[in-house]
Amino acid sequence: MRLPETGEGEPLSTEELASIEACRALILEFAARIDNNLTHTLGELMTADATSARPTNPDVTIAGRDAILAAFALRPKTMITQHLNLNIRIRLTGRDTAEGQSVVMLFIANAADELVPGKGRKAGAPLLGTWTDSFVRTADGWRFSARHGATTIQT
Repeated sequence: MRLPETGEGEPLSTEELASIEACRALILEFAARIDNNLTHTLGELMTADATSARPTNPDVTIAGRDAILAAFALRPKTMITQHLNLNIRIRLTGRDTAEGQSVVMLFIANAADELVPGKGRKAGAPLLGTWTDSFVRTADGWRFSARHGATTIQT
């Protein structure tokens, strides 16, 4: 199927546009849950057999929702993150499948560092990376079937 941004062929249907938006919303929700310390709920956004590779460790693929959640449970409790998801592009590959690419900018701070009211905490230099995602429509709606990241720039 076609990308909405290309303007090629016939206009996308309402259903196709809703599917694209649902996949885009998954990308944003995934980041929001990490940033709000809700990593234990990420399983709601993926299929049971999902795979994932973090942008900071792209050569290690984690297979299965339970294993992905276990990996997130190992994150340092003092880690504070802020993800910015940019240039999100979703392409429908079938009625119930889609793929996407996005850019992620990640800021990391330590909860043990001083919190300055109105100014926050000092963060290290941001990391820039990409996500390549696969989505599938399930009985519960659109879910990630794969999320594979790569770091592209470290400052």
